[in-house]
Amino acid sequence: MLRALPILALTLATSATQASEAIETHCMGSGETVYLIGGGPAFTTWHLEPIQRQFQERYRVCRFDMRGVGDNADLPVDPNTPALEQWLSDMATVLPEEPTLLWGHSWGALQILLYAERHPERVRGLILSNPVDPALESLEHIEAKRHTNDLPRAQPTLEEIGTPAEARKSFRRKIASYFLDGQLGWDYSGQFTAADANNGLNVQIWEDYRSAPLTAADVKGLEDKISAVIHCRHDVLQPESRQAYARLLPETPEYVLEDCAHFPWVEVPRKYYQAIDSGLERQKN
Repeated sequence: MLRALPILALTLATSATQASEAIETHCMGSGETVYLIGGGPAFTTWHLEPIQRQFQERYRVCRFDMRGVGDNADLPVDPNTPALEQWLSDMATVLPEEPTLLWGHSWGALQILLYAERHPERVRGLILSNPVDPALESLEHIEAKRHTNDLPRAQPTLEEIGTPAEARKSFRRKIASYFLDGQLGWDYSGQFTAADANNGLNVQIWEDYRSAPLTAADVKGLEDKISAVIHCRHDVLQPESRQAYARLLPETPEYVLEDCAHFPWVEVPRKYYQAIDSGLERQKN
């Protein structure tokens, strides 16, 4: 799959940076605004364009890479300020002042919860997709839960060991391990390059979060804003993530999709878009 060109690119000045800096933001469609906050952390968001296209006839759907990542990789991360603090500050600059709908995937679900806890008056609704649980219990044994499908061509040859080709295959295998269908995951991983991720910033964000994680009270206090929690039965984050959110958000609609792991808009798009649509419609009631 080729990387699509953005329909619209908006450049927004940020208060967290010098006047010459800007955060590149991509929006499609018209109507009420929905912001997509991606996972990783510190992974590109351009692969979320299928979700933008799906809902662009009824919503203005926007996404942006975080500071230090992808389109915004050149924006500096101040070493004297927690990177997560800078990301949340950038969100406060980019997102509208009026109450807005937010969708967060994986790590992004935690990020929109953090933003909503800090700015509840600026959030109208939240959709948590394949979320990491606030206590991070789902990450404790994630390596053992990865899907290790039999993909002979994904293994490095003797000649490739120690070369960029081996590193490339390792990178693609890691992405593929988040898919129930290994071949689908391997094919999907082919569109990404190492430039789409920032491993150092990934580690830093997790460290920042662990120093001040969301509490159970924080999440429960946001339940009236959360319109859907979407899980995949075979996600590497299961069963811990589902159990945590069921306990924290007993009144929130839960969607558990079959035949998918961590990328449901690729694996089961029809079912997944129906779940998102239900969450968005619930905010209108």
